[in-house]
Amino acid sequence: MNLDNTNDRMFNLPFQKKVIRDPNTKKKELRLPLIGSLPNRVRNLVIATLGEFVGTFMFLYFAFAATQVANAAAAGKTQTGDAGGDTQGGGLSQEPNAQVEMYISLAFGFSLAVNAWIFFRITGGQ
Repeated sequence: MNLDNTNDRMFNLPFQKKVIRDPNTKKKELRLPLIGSLPNRVRNLVIATLGEFVGTFMFLYFAFAATQVANAAAAGKTQTGDAGGDTQGGGLSQEPNAQVEMYISLAFGFSLAVNAWIFFRITGGQ
């Protein structure tokens, strides 16, 4: 590693520009291509809003996907008669199943925890 190079990156890829900055000057501010010309306050609000949207979408997507997996597994068990009441046409029975309910509640909880952990720095939702 070359210690004489005052580059900000630890290593440079061949297609990246090698930027050598004077340590006495200010760092260049990084800007997004589409909203880079907006004032800082508006840009931060746009980024936080998009982060909230993406985080909420991912939370609901993973939670509902896990719910579908749990309900499909429960429908398969009730159709073969493993979990009690047989149903016609592969539908869900009305009997409560603690394992399926626990799986669904844990899926919602883990989905919320992971997405809040990923997006809290972007959106400020702590």
